[in-house]
Amino acid sequence: MKKISETDLNNLNKLVSIEKIRKIIEILRDPDKGCPWDIKQDYQSLAPYSIEEAYELVNAIENNDINNIKSELGDLLLQVILISQVAADKGDFDFDDVANEISKKIIRRHPQIFDHTYKIKDLPNQSWERIKNAEKSDNKTESKHILDTVETNIPSNIRSIKIQKKAASLNFDWDNETQVLTKVDEELHELKEAIMNNQKENIEEELGDVFFTILNLTRHLKLDPDQTIRKANNKFIHRFNTMENILEQTNLKWHDLSKADFEKLWNKAKSILKEDKNEF
Repeated sequence: MKKISETDLNNLNKLVSIEKIRKIIEILRDPDKGCPWDIKQDYQSLAPYSIEEAYELVNAIENNDINNIKSELGDLLLQVILISQVAADKGDFDFDDVANEISKKIIRRHPQIFDHTYKIKDLPNQSWERIKNAEKSDNKTESKHILDTVETNIPSNIRSIKIQKKAASLNFDWDNETQVLTKVDEELHELKEAIMNNQKENIEEELGDVFFTILNLTRHLKLDPDQTIRKANNKFIHRFNTMENILEQTNLKWHDLSKADFEKLWNKAKSILKEDKNEF
């Protein structure tokens, strides 16, 4: 590893935007003069960073931290360019291939906007799933059921949503959130029965059905389940921290409180946060 020449550095600084970061990564991946860490990276080693950066971006967005959103977008873009450079070094594809491929896909899956011969009166989300299913059907080399095409190595809640969307693309879906709520009540009733009857082999199954249906409800309400539960987590933490603050001010200890005291403390914290308009 050695510094690039002054001429090369001057040429690099003349570049802007995407071309500059692409050149930087190309330099770092140079087998003779590059960075040892960057040189040894491959698809597998970089995969976890992509997930990590995506979550950090989501966190910045949820906090409405504009500067951090910009920074985290840059970190995520770095992963895209770095993986693309790994692919280019292996002769698989390069960043231009990635950009061209997604451009073609976006145009192909928005026929209402880009295809003047398209006459079907549907919504973009409907045509997107239909075209996506048709593309996968044309490309597959062996017979598969449609739900078998959903990735298995993704978080379970994301996989549930993708499974539900696939089924919905074939019109196997509830018409509205009211029908899903009815199903939630039904699944909760079955879970309660399994617990009351101590049917241990059924409790996990019924609880899974409740989770799956709740996720279906978030989809119908057009809410993101990850963001929804993160907000619930933050809400709980905020209230719990307020409870701790109250205890510290009154010199009380957690182990001295009864169940009734806990409930009063919880409600007091809830009231304080509402008055301060800090409730999530």
